[in-house]
Amino acid sequence: MARKAGPKKISVLRAENREFLLAMKEAHRRGYGEPVLIGDERKIREIAEEIEFDISNFAVIDSRDPQEVADYGVRLAATGETDFVLRGYIYGPPLYRALIRSTSDRECKRQISAVCLLEFPVLQKFIAITDPGLAVAPDFAAKMEIIKNAVNLLSRLGYESPQVGIITARSGLDDDLRSLSDAKSIREAFERGELPGCYLAEGLTLSDFLLGKDGFLESFDRVDYSRMPDILLVHNLEFGNIFVKVDSLAERDFFSGVRRHSFIVGTGIPVVAPSRSDTHKTIITEIALGVLVS
Repeated sequence: MARKAGPKKISVLRAENREFLLAMKEAHRRGYGEPVLIGDERKIREIAEEIEFDISNFAVIDSRDPQEVADYGVRLAATGETDFVLRGYIYGPPLYRALIRSTSDRECKRQISAVCLLEFPVLQKFIAITDPGLAVAPDFAAKMEIIKNAVNLLSRLGYESPQVGIITARSGLDDDLRSLSDAKSIREAFERGELPGCYLAEGLTLSDFLLGKDGFLESFDRVDYSRMPDILLVHNLEFGNIFVKVDSLAERDFFSGVRRHSFIVGTGIPVVAPSRSDTHKTIITEIALGVLVS
């Protein structure tokens, strides 16, 4: 699908990394896109030569200051000179600052949030976790916008009326928990028609979604993975960040086969945000997803 939708122009932030350049080399070969490589030009050219990646026809912007790199790459996407931003070997804060400045300049008032698409071997679809990276402790209003951002992203990827599951603490001990009160308010808003383009799953925990509210696990054969919602809304950044990083244990075979692909949404600019620990095989998929949503 990305080959048909491409090629796209891509702002690559801090491109001086072997895995990101290997991914970009393969993505270019497949017809996904053409990079604008921003970062330490000497290192970029050294690595490109080492991996036999001919970048002679691509723009290479020499900058060693992370904030300048982020500002430049985001500005290219905001003005339409590139189609989306690919976070390279750069920390989050410079990119977040650049995006906030860009949205302020364009008077974009939407909630900025992160969406992490997880791949599980037992599922034939991505599961979107939101927000595991930006909104520290979102209130009800922010959660509504976070859901809308995730629904918009999945809609661009071909999901029709994605199902949203709200993850909370189990009720019964303390019904005054804010995660529970927010979940109730979100359901009331959904019933008023304030969350178009999606529907809400019954239940408040993973076991509710997979086994039903009154279900207990008697056998793994009873687990119906098709019941898993397309989008899982987490209560705060701490839980979400821990949740999405289970794949970092994959190398030790605890969660073998799990891969994640991250986006920053709500900025009006498509931003693909791979982990700096991702291999080029994962980054290629993220580039393909960026082509599809841009």
